[in-house]
Amino acid sequence: MKTFAKGLFSLFSLLVLQSCSTSSLPKPSTKKAILIEWPTIKATILAQRRAGYPNYDPKWIYVVDPAAQQMNVVSLKTGEIYETLRCGTGKRGLGIAHAQTPPGFFTMGGVRIAKNANFSIQTGDSKRGVSGIYAELLYPPTHPDPKLRGFVPNGVVIHSYNPNASAMLYQRRAQRKIGRIPCTTGCPVPEIDEAPKLVSYLKQSAGKFDPTANPNSHLQALISSGQVREYQRNRLGDPIYILNRQ
Repeated sequence: MKTFAKGLFSLFSLLVLQSCSTSSLPKPSTKKAILIEWPTIKATILAQRRAGYPNYDPKWIYVVDPAAQQMNVVSLKTGEIYETLRCGTGKRGLGIAHAQTPPGFFTMGGVRIAKNANFSIQTGDSKRGVSGIYAELLYPPTHPDPKLRGFVPNGVVIHSYNPNASAMLYQRRAQRKIGRIPCTTGCPVPEIDEAPKLVSYLKQSAGKFDPTANPNSHLQALISSGQVREYQRNRLGDPIYILNRQ
């Protein structure tokens, strides 16, 4: 009986150790995570072609990794990462526990770029710190709810921010809390020092604006004066993929 009990204890200890070691394993790198998702990404692009966009052949995909607090610009031809930027994702989550926006596949809508990507110049429809660069995420043509296709999910857009817009933003900027940008909707927010790296890619990647996009009078004046330029094309924008990991 003692031998049997000892054996059970040893087995239990081994299982506990295995469980602990598995849970403490490091997450795969962003590059490996992208590689794992690559077949899904390619299949989803093919699905857009079948959904009414037969010539859909985007050059870039923007991959956001909440676990690494990064955004990567990746070539869809080669899989090579061309740019990696520090990128806050609100509550560290476009997926799982704090999901205002589900992870997965989106397409880019309209884009607004301030002159020189200046983070003091407003680019969002409201004045709440959205500035510098602004690019819409849109539900794709394959989204299961036809009423949501082509619309921004819950106000989530890619944008940089003006740290002088509020004391809270200024504090985050001063303390370089990249992953704690207070975007309550879970927007991907590239660090303002690095946001200009996205400009040339965003200009190439723009699709149509969400039909409800509604620049306020101040933003309309900035657009009219050339301080902010809008980019949109009558096409499906380049894809954006949110990795489902924390």
